[in-house]
Amino acid sequence: MVSWEELLVTAFGSKTRLDIIKLLSEGGKNISRIARQLNISYSCAEKNLRALESAGILEEIRLGRVRIYRLADSEEVRALLKCLNPNTP
Repeated sequence: MVSWEELLVTAFGSKTRLDIIKLLSEGGKNISRIARQLNISYSCAEKNLRALESAGILEEIRLGRVRIYRLADSEEVRALLKCLNPNTP
């Protein structure tokens, strides 16, 4: 289990990771789509997705050879999203 402090440092320690979290709050996406939408390289997207997954912020779903990333369904992630968008109920 990752500590709340580690979760926050991982999420807020990089603008790219914040952008990924915001993007995935709209729903799951594969690495290529994330990279395209954020205008970053595939390897940059993959590196940041791995960090977020290790912190328990993301979940990976494998559909054949395709990996779909989505936000984890946890209280910590909901609290994190609330911090990012305080006007959301």
